[in-house]
Amino acid sequence: MSCGKQDGNQTAREDIAQRQINVVATTGMIGDAVRNVGGERVAVISLMGPGVDPHLYKASEGDVSRMSRADMIFYNGLHLEGKMAEIFEKMQQRIQTVAVTDRIERTRLDSPPAFAGNYDPHVWFDVTLWMEAVRHIAESLAEFDPSHAGIYHTNAARYLSTLDSLHVYVRDAINQ
Repeated sequence: MSCGKQDGNQTAREDIAQRQINVVATTGMIGDAVRNVGGERVAVISLMGPGVDPHLYKASEGDVSRMSRADMIFYNGLHLEGKMAEIFEKMQQRIQTVAVTDRIERTRLDSPPAFAGNYDPHVWFDVTLWMEAVRHIAESLAEFDPSHAGIYHTNAARYLSTLDSLHVYVRDAINQ
């Protein structure tokens, strides 16, 4: 029984190696990060456009359909897309579903007293935290599509260098 499963996984891996990975990202920021890391290997759809509040966003039937056809789903986590949590839980049973904030050390996150026990999900405001999210995106793509792992790591290194330059610029501007 497991042999058949392995053969199926091998066939699926070979299929992914021959085509773009279909990705659904919840926000434009996450979609941009996935595009930067995935390059031409990914086809990304972002569900939420500019000006949409992800805290209040409810997935439409079309959104659920797009997610169900994706190879991978990337979302922020930390309850940013709180009204979609149940959908992510169901989707992860059959689709690679990645919360980009999962590998950020919780000690580095803000936890406002008014929201005891919860963390501020707006990690992109701290470039160094966003860089951790980008690393997680790269690792997730490389694990999903190991035959192109080198591309993801190279693209991530390039994007992380750009983000590091942004971090230095912001830090220097604040310190002036």
